[in-house]
Amino acid sequence: MSKLYFEANKAQFSALEGLAYWVADVNYIRERYGADDPEHERAHKTVLMWFDELDILGVPFWVQNTVICWAENWRQYKEQYFVNAMKEKNIVQKGGTAA
Repeated sequence: MSKLYFEANKAQFSALEGLAYWVADVNYIRERYGADDPEHERAHKTVLMWFDELDILGVPFWVQNTVICWAENWRQYKEQYFVNAMKEKNIVQKGGTAA
């Protein structure tokens, strides 16, 4: 069985980074201030906006879900470079120079 692999163009990879940031932010806000915090709703709406953008850019759902699962742990998000984390999950940027 072969592993899934996705090579993102610059716009796709940038949008995935945006999604990761906002998913981590939503989870940070939820943990620190609760889901009733006004910023939580704003951040959640931004995550939904990134879903629309990624769909327009043609990013497969499995890639979006992989980013979400990784970024839900906001501590992990802060500790690991996005490029390296995605490389471990076979999601790379075309022409990228990830270590």
